[in-house]
Amino acid sequence: MTKIAIFSDVHGNLTALNAVYADAQRLDADDYWFLGDLFGPGPDTQTIWEKLIRINPSVNIRGNWEDFLITAMSRRDELSNSLQEIESYVIQHLAYPRELCHLLSDWPLHQEVTINGVRIGLSHHLPDSNSGDALSVRAEGSDLQALFMNSRQKLDLAIYAHIHHPTMRYIDLNASLQKGAQFDYAKADERLILNPGSVGLPFDTPTRGYKERRAEYLLLEVGTSGELDPQFRRVPYDLTKTFESAEKQRLPFRESYINGFHV
Repeated sequence: MTKIAIFSDVHGNLTALNAVYADAQRLDADDYWFLGDLFGPGPDTQTIWEKLIRINPSVNIRGNWEDFLITAMSRRDELSNSLQEIESYVIQHLAYPRELCHLLSDWPLHQEVTINGVRIGLSHHLPDSNSGDALSVRAEGSDLQALFMNSRQKLDLAIYAHIHHPTMRYIDLNASLQKGAQFDYAKADERLILNPGSVGLPFDTPTRGYKERRAEYLLLEVGTSGELDPQFRRVPYDLTKTFESAEKQRLPFRESYINGFHV
């Protein structure tokens, strides 16, 4: 049995990342995979980078917020005014921002890994694009087939991030071949899709009266025979520490950032 802690969308929230790492350690995670978006719009910068180094993921995927930071170093006029302000804050609070951006630019958009014979595709969003809304919670099964196109056709499982909603879905790659009323399950080509949610800025509202505030990640157990046990973890933590950091650091747009948690 191999246990992998898969996490993404930290968005500058060190307190949430600390909670996730402590939970994964307690559950004896063997490895860590990071699917992108470490910095911004939250208050923590250099300390959160140092934490990621300590976690030492074997996989690091480049998210759209890594690309925002890289763009801000040389072509900041390509960003919106709000993103320019956020990324300027991040750059000012990093010890070596230019060197870090060179490192982040080497992170891939996607990666394929095989664990105990299970072929897994990892990406922040689409395999060739880490931005946009193509794979949101509103996406159709046909949209999600993009996770299994071209060189990824033999994947057993695709895991992506970006949408800030923990997700488990199956799609049938042969669905378009069966149009009639009689569905032949023997002709189906089902694939599993998972999303770990967001460590530092969840968007999901599990009930109409509750907005998720806990730190989210995915603990994936892969058995020696290829059996899978995906466990969606939601870890409570002290949000006031994150808000205090935002006030202390004079975070840009801190009111809207704090209000985003609906506290």
